[in-house]
Amino acid sequence: MASTVKVLDTVDSTNSLIARAVAASEYPDARQCVAHLFEQSETAASSASSDAEDREQSQALPISIAISDVQTKCRGRQGRSWFNKPGESLLSSWAVPISRDVLDAQYSGWLTTLCGLALIDAINEVSGNHHLHALNPSSVNPNTQNPNTQNPDNQLMLKWPNDVFCQGRKLAGILCEMVPVNEHSAVLIIGIGMNLFVPKDDLPIDMSTSLQLQYEPLPPYAELRDELVCATTQYLRKEFSAFMANPSHAIPELSERIKAASWTLGKQVKAHLADDRQVLGRALRINADASLTILRHDGCEQKITTADVGVLPDVSPQ
Repeated sequence: MASTVKVLDTVDSTNSLIARAVAASEYPDARQCVAHLFEQSETAASSASSDAEDREQSQALPISIAISDVQTKCRGRQGRSWFNKPGESLLSSWAVPISRDVLDAQYSGWLTTLCGLALIDAINEVSGNHHLHALNPSSVNPNTQNPNTQNPDNQLMLKWPNDVFCQGRKLAGILCEMVPVNEHSAVLIIGIGMNLFVPKDDLPIDMSTSLQLQYEPLPPYAELRDELVCATTQYLRKEFSAFMANPSHAIPELSERIKAASWTLGKQVKAHLADDRQVLGRALRINADASLTILRHDGCEQKITTADVGVLPDVSPQ
């Protein structure tokens, strides 16, 4: 499943834990660093393996994982904190080695999208394995232009750029951070926070939800957490291996997939830019560099590369 795994009861932040481990590593490139990241840990995978296993692991993309039931400084984008209590949330980070070329502006915007697609696939796989059924089946909104809503069975969608939504509410957030290793490679740290057993009254915002409010019957916390981590690792490896092999070739297919999975496209949105300006309009398209184009209310198009984009209620034409 993973090269090394570290499981903790409490930590400040699993993203920060991985960043410290990468900085302390003596390995000269990102691939070796990730493959051996936590090998001295008591919770790491055993270093004893057969020659056949060694050869197989040398070919596969190495991924190391940090898991904690509680994070005292759990954070999301723009410094936001992530609500968590023991036994209620999935709080994990994945370390993936990447070429510095992939961090080029035309490619880097897709990295979080890859993670979101992998997480959706992982949730769907675990849901299928346990024969979970949706408590609130999707309904079609005839006013939206998003073609994905023509499939009422699709529960999970992506809000640009980094949130997994279920039934129009935030289920999980993704925070990607990069730690350089040398001039050619870096480690991408993928932090994921997902509400599993958070009660409705404890949800941090009205727009959020938890898995127990959407599906039943859920397995026990530890079992569900571990299965989601395993499945997410599998899909992250698949997505990143294909993308890094040929980013230019992968982007057209990714564009089609994200159109089908987008909770943002076709909806009225408000984008909060870094300079405190706001842009109001309809989310028009996701571009080849993963940026978002908004059709403003004045009829002009505006390209958004970094912003907090909220989806607004649709108003039917008069």
